[in-house]
Amino acid sequence: MDAKKIALIIGIAVLLPLFLGLFMDAVYTEPKYENYCNNTQYMATPVQYKDSRISNITCPDTYSTSEVQKCYNEKGNPIFKYDSNNCQIYDKCDYCQLSFNNAQQQYNRTLFFILAPIGLLIVILGIYLVSDYLGAGFMFAGLVTMFYATVRYFSEMSKLLRAIVILIELIIIVWIGYRKIDQSKSENKSENNSKTGSEDNSKKKKKQK
Repeated sequence: MDAKKIALIIGIAVLLPLFLGLFMDAVYTEPKYENYCNNTQYMATPVQYKDSRISNITCPDTYSTSEVQKCYNEKGNPIFKYDSNNCQIYDKCDYCQLSFNNAQQQYNRTLFFILAPIGLLIVILGIYLVSDYLGAGFMFAGLVTMFYATVRYFSEMSKLLRAIVILIELIIIVWIGYRKIDQSKSENKSENNSKTGSEDNSKKKKKQK
């Protein structure tokens, strides 16, 4: 295979998945952190009093309260304020990070179920293309697309689902090897045999003449 065909295979394998990724990002926007959490939110600071008697007050440990522990258990972020004694007290539980994580997981899940079938269709298209180098480029592009979709959703998958997805992709790769590589070799052998057979027949005819 010459350099031009190799360059074309690499170009298709790189640019086609890149196009799919950019197109999906344009039509299906990824969740942004600032859309869920207010960056201006910050922990309140204690008020400075000139009265020295205020320093003799012992403040309770707010992090050990049931409200704060419940907030942490629900994957929230506790927000505090200060009372008249300059002691930190629990105000509310902020669930913006949890909402953002849920939206990100949903996005990755949807992206996987869109891009993985598209990658599989690209691989199948590459198998049935007449041109070998164009077919190889499309097959590599489909595999890269499937790999990208799997990586995006891999951390949110269960252990069983991870094993099933990897097994399916492995079966697809083996199937590609059988359909594209082995069958092309058998076709080449049959063509060579037919050529040699026709050459032998032509030689026999010449001898008979």
